[in-house]
Amino acid sequence: MKGFQKGITFLSVAVVLLLLSSLPVLSAQSIPDYRGFVNDFAGVIDSDSAAKIEAVARKVQETTGAEIAVVTIDTVEPYADVDQYSIELAEQWQVGQEGEDNGIIFLMTLKERQVRMEVGYGLEGAIPDGRAGEILDEAVLPYLSQGEYGKGFLAGTVEAAREIAEEYNVELGSLDAPPMPAQSGGSAGGSSSGGGIPGRLIFLALIFFLGGGRMFLPMLLLGGITGRRHYRGGFGSSGFGGGSFGGGGFGGFGGGGFGGGGASRGF
Repeated sequence: MKGFQKGITFLSVAVVLLLLSSLPVLSAQSIPDYRGFVNDFAGVIDSDSAAKIEAVARKVQETTGAEIAVVTIDTVEPYADVDQYSIELAEQWQVGQEGEDNGIIFLMTLKERQVRMEVGYGLEGAIPDGRAGEILDEAVLPYLSQGEYGKGFLAGTVEAAREIAEEYNVELGSLDAPPMPAQSGGSAGGSSSGGGIPGRLIFLALIFFLGGGRMFLPMLLLGGITGRRHYRGGFGSSGFGGGSFGGGGFGGFGGGGFGGGGASRGF
C-alpha cells in the first residue's frame, strides 16, 4: 500500500513537471523570427503594398532611427489575445533603437480578427493611446473590414511615419496613403470637419465680417492645426513606390523596448 502511494505521488509530480516544462516551449514556438519590416506570416498582404510599406519603413529608419514593423499571423494561440501576443513579440523582436525605444508594431491576427498598434516608450508622447486608436479607426480598419489588408497596413504605416517625422522635426517627402474605400462612408481624405468645405467657408466668412477681419488669419491657422490629426488619404507621387527600398538588405531591429502603449481593435 505504501509503495502504491509513493508510485502515485511520483507520477503526479512527473505529470506536473512535464506540463510546466512544456509551457515556455509552446510560447516560444508561437513567436516567429522576423523577416523584415513586413512580416506577412498569414499571407494576406499583396506584393505592391508590401513593397511600399517596406520603402516607407526604411525611409523612417534611415531618417529618424525609428522602426516600424507590420506583422500578420493566422492566430494568437496559445496566447489569450492580440495584446498578450503583441507584448511577447515586442519583447523578442525589440523593434526600435536601443535606449530610444522608438518602435511601432502593427499586428493583425486573422482567426481572431483583431489588430493592434504597439507603441514603444520613446514614441508614446507623439502617439499616445488615443492617437493610436485613431490611426487604427481612420486609416487601417476601413480596409481590414473589406479584406484589403495590404492597403490597410500601408495607410497605417504612412500615418505612423507622419507622426514620427513631426516628432523628430524631419521631412520624409510625400507619403501618400491609399484613398479611403468608397463603402466606408468617409470621404477620400477622411476629414471630419462638420459641414465640409462649403460650411467651413461660410463659417470663415462670418468670422471675417463680424470680427472686422482681425480674427480671420488666426482662425484659418487653427483650422489647419486641428485638421492635422485626421487621416490623409489619396495616392500621389510618394517617391516610395515600385519596390525601391534604398540601401541594402534588412539588417535587423535595433533593441527597442515597449511598455504596453498603443491600441487594439476588432474588425
